Amino acid sequence: MKSPIQPFAKFCLLALLPCSLITTSYADPVSSNDPVSVESTEYRYGAVYSPAEASTKAAINATTKNASTSAINDTKTGVLESPSLAEKKAKRESLFSGTSKSYAEAQSTTLLPDYWIYDSWVSLDTDIDYDGYYSEFTVEFDADTAYDSALVYGVIYLGRNDRYEAIHVTSEFVLYGEDSSDAFVVESRLLSGFPAADYDVLIELYDAYSEQLVAFSDGYDDADLAYLSLESDNHEYIYEDTVIVVEEHGGSTTIFGLLFIAFTLVARRLARH
Repeated sequence: MKSPIQPFAKFCLLALLPCSLITTSYADPVSSNDPVSVESTEYRYGAVYSPAEASTKAAINATTKNASTSAINDTKTGVLESPSLAEKKAKRESLFSGTSKSYAEAQSTTLLPDYWIYDSWVSLDTDIDYDGYYSEFTVEFDADTAYDSALVYGVIYLGRNDRYEAIHVTSEFVLYGEDSSDAFVVESRLLSGFPAADYDVLIELYDAYSEQLVAFSDGYDDADLAYLSLESDNHEYIYEDTVIVVEEHGGSTTIFGLLFIAFTLVARRLARH
């Protein structure tokens, strides 16, 4: 004799089947040919950095007295008539936008001995999908000069396979001799253009008055700048559980009503036996 429990169990399964459906969705992988896009924020002395026209002009005047290159030996009048900080930064960003260079090209530049990058540090900050590749990171570098003060700016590159892409041009900032407290910090968020891989950082330092490259540092000089596990936001896979609830109505009869009827029928059958 068939057990009356079997039809009851089948009925319950059929009744509950449409109640919930759980699916998993995730971000589609993006081609590695997507455009490079990066957001960056600058810090100095523990606060968001905002250069001031007055302080930078004073630094330019000091640099004019100290520098030995003819490009820097302009008159004070020429300094005062120079473009604003915003104009110069915009021009530099346009100049370096899309710029890439090889390790050999970076090494072939003749540098001034009066500037150097003493040390640099990198922290990996945000890994949305916990796969070990970070989309946000921080670069901090301490640059020094033989002069009492010098006005400079930096360019940050990311690269792999000895090919570097420029991702950020800093604002102008002042170096104060060999002061160890004047490090410059750049926090960057990679939005697109960087598939998951190990990247190296290249830091270039430019004289803000002559636009001459005066110092640089990379993973060959400083191990902190090498083999950084990074990926852009559009390569971060985000897994989400989507719950879809389906309710079916037959007049005034609900799922629970159907279950009650089924239970009553089974109970009567059991009572007869």
